Amino acid sequence: MKIPFRYQATNYDCVPTTFINALQYLFEREDLPPEVIHKVMQYSLDSINKRGELGRGTTGLACQLILQWVESYKPKDFKKFSIDYRYLQGGDVHLKQNNSIVSCLNRGGVALLRLCNNRVGSEFHYALALSADAECLYFFDPYYRVKNFSGDDAKAMEWLGDLEREGFSKGQSPNLRIRRERLDAEKYEKYSMGPIDERECCLIERTYT
Repeated sequence: MKIPFRYQATNYDCVPTTFINALQYLFEREDLPPEVIHKVMQYSLDSINKRGELGRGTTGLACQLILQWVESYKPKDFKKFSIDYRYLQGGDVHLKQNNSIVSCLNRGGVALLRLCNNRVGSEFHYALALSADAECLYFFDPYYRVKNFSGDDAKAMEWLGDLEREGFSKGQSPNLRIRRERLDAEKYEKYSMGPIDERECCLIERTYT
């Protein structure tokens, strides 16, 4: 049984929430080891802000640690649990022809994308890419919102809310559509991937043995 996606509980836990949603998308509930959820939470929220406050986000290093641990974990009592991952940075994160992100989505995998959350590069956010077409990528954004986007942002993205879409399990439909041009913009814009040298992406696919 597939479980509906969850929304983040605070302004800072987008990474662990998105990781758990990715695993819920790829696996049935009975095939997900509880140790995996424990490790995702244990490694997350490791960032320290300028005031010395812990837990105000999750670092890229923590994302890599989560991926490495989850891929290597082979529990005997959860034999169907197995993933393959790629952690992409910099110039490898793009939406040009034959890109790794859309290729992964087309194979049934998911992409955890690090997105700009403002226009000055001081805040970033993770959302889960589920599918793509010629113009847009479709995400589950763990940051719940009531209002749609406005101004120029409304031309680049649309909040889809809880609308169920064909081809997705109940409660696992995309809630956000972003145009490719906005995502691939090389400057700080709302939900762009931003400057090339700051880009990060986690690709996860289920493997079958």
